Amino acid sequence: MTRSEPAGRARPAPVPQDAAGIVDLLTPARGVAAVDPVDALVERIIAEEHDELRQAFAEGAEFAVTHMESPSERMLHRLECASLEPHLDLRARWSTGHRRRLHDDRTYRLPLPALVTRESARGLSGVRSCKVCWPNVHGTEARPLRKLQARGIRSHHIGHVLSTDDGLSLGTILRSAHQTGADLFGERQEVVEIVTTARTLQYSPSDHVFIWDLPTDEEAIRRKTQLFERFGPGFAPTY
Repeated sequence: MTRSEPAGRARPAPVPQDAAGIVDLLTPARGVAAVDPVDALVERIIAEEHDELRQAFAEGAEFAVTHMESPSERMLHRLECASLEPHLDLRARWSTGHRRRLHDDRTYRLPLPALVTRESARGLSGVRSCKVCWPNVHGTEARPLRKLQARGIRSHHIGHVLSTDDGLSLGTILRSAHQTGADLFGERQEVVEIVTTARTLQYSPSDHVFIWDLPTDEEAIRRKTQLFERFGPGFAPTY
């Protein structure tokens, strides 16, 4: 006896096939979004770039050279340099415009900074030093100094090095205060007192003072930690 189909149940539709009789597995099912091939390529490029940077980091890189593709613009940075961050944010730098260009030319790539060791950095020629992080690989470069009036010292200068006009350190700034009092002749006098790790100094508000225009130690340590977490051994990629 042949079992009949239950009433009201439709027979299954035939599986669609292409002209060769092979099931078309590449056509996305209804409700399933197709993967953008450009997005997939960007993800592959990012993974390759991450591995390249991580390998250089593991080999002892301490500096980076940006704009390697343009000899006249090459610049040396410390790895924790703030101006280097956009170059190492591997996903963010793939803007809509860059993705559009990659769509038209699948060989297109964004320039990646070259990570180098201190020894390699010393052998570089024709490379300018960044004024934000002051790499100073040869130990002879003049420190980038900022000149301002003593009354302009504020809380955000804490952690920076106070110096003489020729770059000699007077210690790291711990605090500053504006004080008003009478001098020996009873005249009202305003003084800016700056306390550093080495000494306490007093200036007239209009006196010029100099600070090393560099990241504070605290900021440098924070950036180094973030860099290690991104590219250091034993850490998964974090884009």
